[in-house]
Amino acid sequence: MGNFQLKVTKRTETGKNANNRLRAKGFVPVNIISNGEAFSGSVKEAEINKILSSGIRPATLIDLDIEGTPAKVYVKEIQRFPGTQRVRHVDFYKVTPGKKIIARVGIQTKGIAKGAKAGGQFVHLIHEIKVKSTPEDLVDLVTLDVSHLEVGQSIKISELPVPKSWEILINGDPIVTSVNKTKALLAAERSEKLAASKEAAKKAPTAKAPAAKKKA
Repeated sequence: MGNFQLKVTKRTETGKNANNRLRAKGFVPVNIISNGEAFSGSVKEAEINKILSSGIRPATLIDLDIEGTPAKVYVKEIQRFPGTQRVRHVDFYKVTPGKKIIARVGIQTKGIAKGAKAGGQFVHLIHEIKVKSTPEDLVDLVTLDVSHLEVGQSIKISELPVPKSWEILINGDPIVTSVNKTKALLAAERSEKLAASKEAAKKAPTAKAPAAKKKA
């Protein structure tokens, strides 16, 4: 995800009437939250719409310019007007360098699994994980190459290509993606085993009957 920048103007007037006046001028009211504290500001509606429509994710960091003071934030909550879906209000959460935060990170796959080409069923089970990371090591999307997966193989959480500093907040080590055997493959395997069994039976030597004893 690219580097996003947004200018914020501080505001002292709050309330419904003040916010409506802001929107009439083409601005969106915002709050910047940090360590339990918050202050109010506004951003240009066109600029915030451009960022939101670009496909940012929950862990995407945005560089704010708050009247000359830089800050890194991620979008905590977006409020929209019902019906029109126009942005009504945005809450940003300010991150602190070196201080770990909890964020939701997406997982996407690339490539076509070998097993899928061979008739297996590719399954993507986990599309998002919750992680604990410093802002410096945080990425908003993990890309997983699945092209090497054969039928019956899988990739677990512990095998994800993520920074070593990450703490993935999940129980156990569940499967993220796998290539499973389909009914057609299972049926083909049974047919092959049955054919191999019959072929082996044909090639097996026939046991001779014991010779009859001569009478004295």
